[in-house]
Amino acid sequence: MRILITGSRHWDSRYGATRIETILNLLHALSDTLGQKLTVVHGGCATGADQAVDRWARRREDDGVTVEVYPAQWARFNKAAGPMRNQEMVDRGADLCIGFVRGTSPGTRHCLALARNAKIATFTVNWEEERE
Repeated sequence: MRILITGSRHWDSRYGATRIETILNLLHALSDTLGQKLTVVHGGCATGADQAVDRWARRREDDGVTVEVYPAQWARFNKAAGPMRNQEMVDRGADLCIGFVRGTSPGTRHCLALARNAKIATFTVNWEEERE
């Protein structure tokens, strides 16, 4: 099972990480039940949702979880780097794309739109501001 995670770089705090981990734990259990290995794909941002996803996946590499990171090449492509990275992740395919949206999250929304256009099932998890 290949899961593409996209999310706000401002998706932080214990509350935010807990929501990500809960969802990934469920997907890991589902993939195990189905007899499939879990591959988690993310954009490699050093903060926010990508950081929480990476931390979760790396702790489970011994359990058969694979992590694929696609960092944007900002120095090479400037503002086009994020959209290009999103397109590459979507082009590689996924069974599911989950977007962790906080605020406007333009990059996350862009990646979700690309995934929908590619006929990848998408789900959006919104930050509940009152829980901060």
